[in-house]
Amino acid sequence: MTLKAIIFDLDETLTDRRAAINSFIERLIARYFPDSDVNTQFMIAKRFKEADHNGYRDKHEVYEMLVEHLQWVNPPMANEYLTFFREAIPLCIQPMDQLSPMLHELKSMGLKLGIITNGTVQVQEGKIRQLGIREYFDSIVISEEAGVKKPDPRIYMRALDLLNVLPSETWFVGDHPHNDIIGAAQSGIKPIWFTRDGNWDYSEEVKPYRTIHRLEELIRIYNEHYES
Repeated sequence: MTLKAIIFDLDETLTDRRAAINSFIERLIARYFPDSDVNTQFMIAKRFKEADHNGYRDKHEVYEMLVEHLQWVNPPMANEYLTFFREAIPLCIQPMDQLSPMLHELKSMGLKLGIITNGTVQVQEGKIRQLGIREYFDSIVISEEAGVKKPDPRIYMRALDLLNVLPSETWFVGDHPHNDIIGAAQSGIKPIWFTRDGNWDYSEEVKPYRTIHRLEELIRIYNEHYES
């Protein structure tokens, strides 16, 4: 079956979320803990990352954990903190290495490109704007707008419908083993696992079609796909 489309996850796939979180923590400290010393700043960063849980914990719950575990002089109300987060995090976003050249090359091959991401429209659209990559994508599906989250097959089906392609004509690239890889595979899409330092749990019934450690490896896999 001819490959017609590649759909991407956003955070920790197209964006370097780890770098973005480090930048956000600097903003958090500057705003709420401006007089903190180095040891306190280290503790704040540690606590924030524990609460954030790589972006997979509900942001209201993150706020509650931060209020409980950080030494605030005057903690913000939930709405203030959440507004601060939603406005600041897109400004902190950074691209994965070789992001734009990789997208440019895939588009030059005639492929349709899409994004499926869990999150709010305000934050996720803000990240895409900050990266300057909107022009490369034929469809963008964000869970808040779609009313359903990965790994629910319905969010994958929505993206396929927008791209007008079949699951068998599509690859999905993402970092999360369950939400991205297993979710895509259960929707009939070939999943490519993008991991910086992980090893696949081969006790899982589902396995990635391929594993990559850098985005540009997709070009090699595409070429191998058509040479085979």
